[in-house]
Amino acid sequence: MDINQIIDIYRKVIEPKIKNWVVFSSGTCVILYHPKGDLETEAKEVLQKYGTSTPGTPSADFQVMKLEGLPGWIVSGDQPGILNYVSEDEGKEKEDWEIGLIARDKKEQDLKELKIIHVQS
Repeated sequence: MDINQIIDIYRKVIEPKIKNWVVFSSGTCVILYHPKGDLETEAKEVLQKYGTSTPGTPSADFQVMKLEGLPGWIVSGDQPGILNYVSEDEGKEKEDWEIGLIARDKKEQDLKELKIIHVQS
């Protein structure tokens, strides 16, 4: 799935009154509820602070939500405002826990690279 499709899905699933969010190269979306400055800098700071998943702690927990009327799943974690998208192809015939691990891997990749591909404001 190309990035424009991922951005379109986030536009459909993020509440319209939320205006500021950033998408990283592996598809992690960071919502900025009360931005104070540069959205890219703030999104990177949020991902660096809350993006690491440590087994056995709440940071490793996730919730998998099947998208109604859209292909794929949105996966959230213990930190509000950090979302990952897993496509139908990636999650095909997989259990929720497997889809959550795919999303966690994407978030970890984005944490390493910190490459932003879209800013919504």
